Amino acid sequence: MVARAETEASRDTKLARMQMPGRPFRQRNQLSLDAVRALTLIMRTENVDDPLYVAARKVVSDKVSVIMKLDAARLHASWTKAPRDHQIAVLAAITQLNVRYVEGKEDPYVQMDCSGLQWYSWRIAGVDMPRQAVSQLDRRMRVTRKEAIVGDISGEGTHVHMYLGQGLAFIHAPFNGKHVKFKTMSPEQAARVVWTNPSHIATYRL
Repeated sequence: MVARAETEASRDTKLARMQMPGRPFRQRNQLSLDAVRALTLIMRTENVDDPLYVAARKVVSDKVSVIMKLDAARLHASWTKAPRDHQIAVLAAITQLNVRYVEGKEDPYVQMDCSGLQWYSWRIAGVDMPRQAVSQLDRRMRVTRKEAIVGDISGEGTHVHMYLGQGLAFIHAPFNGKHVKFKTMSPEQAARVVWTNPSHIATYRL
């Protein structure tokens, strides 16, 4: 009887842990948590040069540069030069690393699809982003590859990525039940895709 009671108690404890609020967030990888910290700091101020924020953001960009084999100084510089909303958008996207791809979803830290990742990230940045990939690639937001900066969207057809600001490095939510992850785009795909700057959406209504 004692052993049975202990087993039931153990099962109840495990069930309680599974149902605790915030559990998906607490299970984030360290890079996502670093991005959350930087994002929390920039959301409290309009000053993108705030030393605490810059230091926290650099922790994120340095780790991204290692993972993606990018030049850390150049990546840091590209993020520094980007407008505040672009910085917020890329940090918000990185908070969703390893979130499961599910079509039609945009549930933070739980599940989302490719356009849901863009929608969520740019909404955090204060931009009224359309939800569908085709609208996120609208020609009225188009920029050239040379003009593209961190946070801009790149895609073709119904799949979209967020540019990390250097080379052909992106973050996206891939199809087939995978997870939000970083990606190096092939030169062939880069030649096909279109690029958009979501900040331009403020000049019109879709």
